[in-house]
Amino acid sequence: MSDAPASNNLLDAGLAFAMRVASAGLVFGLQVLLARLMPNSDYGGFVTLWTWMIAFGSFSAFGLAEAGVRFLPRYLVRGRSSAVGGFIRTGFAISTGGAVLLGALGVLVSRFIDGEAALIVLFIALGLPFLAIEFYLEGVARGFGWYRLTTLPVYIVRPILIGATVAALAALGFEITLALVGTVVVVAMACVSAAMALIMRIKLADFHRAAAVSRPQARLWIMAALPLLLVSGLEDLVTYCDVLLISLLLPAEQVGIYFAAARVLALANFVYFAMYLVAGRRFALDLAARDKARLESSLLQSSRLTFWLTVVAVAGTAAIGPVLLGAFGQAFVAGYPAMLILGAGMLARALAGQASELLLVGGHQRQAALTLAATLCCNVVLTVLLVPFFGIVGAALGTAIAMVVRTVLIARVVHKVSGVRIVSLRLPTFSTAI
Repeated sequence: MSDAPASNNLLDAGLAFAMRVASAGLVFGLQVLLARLMPNSDYGGFVTLWTWMIAFGSFSAFGLAEAGVRFLPRYLVRGRSSAVGGFIRTGFAISTGGAVLLGALGVLVSRFIDGEAALIVLFIALGLPFLAIEFYLEGVARGFGWYRLTTLPVYIVRPILIGATVAALAALGFEITLALVGTVVVVAMACVSAAMALIMRIKLADFHRAAAVSRPQARLWIMAALPLLLVSGLEDLVTYCDVLLISLLLPAEQVGIYFAAARVLALANFVYFAMYLVAGRRFALDLAARDKARLESSLLQSSRLTFWLTVVAVAGTAAIGPVLLGAFGQAFVAGYPAMLILGAGMLARALAGQASELLLVGGHQRQAALTLAATLCCNVVLTVLLVPFFGIVGAALGTAIAMVVRTVLIARVVHKVSGVRIVSLRLPTFSTAI
């Protein structure tokens, strides 16, 4: 019931990092497989489906995943096991129930739409409840410091399930269409979310006997989660804004090429997301200890590790970029200039490390939301202006510039609310755990 020992948490964090590296390779392989087996227009449709599904999925847990990272470490440190159990039960009921209602609404909406768009809306609606369970339980696992559980089911098992199933269906002679792949994706999400729920049920058995949650306590969690919902939603919209916009502005084939460039670069992006798994809980513990010096040390260490590992990863990916893009098909090599520009934007974002997580766990959701909203507006305006003239290169330019704006704004906001620095170009040290 107590917090795991620091050595176990560090081991979990290291394993989670290794699994995110493996995940980047698995997802890349899955995208290559789909691009090879599906017609170009269908693959472009799948990119649109997947991106919108993940973007909407971040809203499906209603901010309770991020609230788990904020509240659970503090409750565990202070021995409030009843509050832990109450939060877990309440959060699961709200996120799952709300997502089911949203999914039902999506199914209804799909009946009034024609063509491929109807199919995309239907699959998004069917996948929302399972995504809600995944997002919420991932947040709970991060709150406990169970970093392997945050990574293995969603980022390792799910792409393997999807890829193996699609490959088997292709071997059996089935035509790999958007409808077939969408069905496989939703079924894989259902299997993974069910497995996560069962595992968490077993691991959290001691907390299920907690007392009933009072209305004021539940209201506190909900009121804290709603701003986090806005922030997490904006964060995902910033992440996927470029693909979402070009899916409306460019032909499906061009969308597929741009997405392939972004997927190749995701081989380097694992650094940022692996550090993200660990950072929020570390910052929450530092805030609970009211140790400003340790908090700044954690922030700077996180930023240095993120930036320099990202430099290495982006440089390595860029060096073999044409080869990796060629794996999708010769037409996809045209995405290499966009990939390089996106890589520069990734470096700009890495300078800030995981400082945005500090704003969330520190209760500064309003400032985080304003920062992300400004970044999103910048990205949208630049993409809409540049894409008609420069195509996918314009989308990459808009995204890269928006990442520079994001880092500048986050650095200023964090210094203002917490009085700590977040940007440092010094090499990281490894004497302390993140």
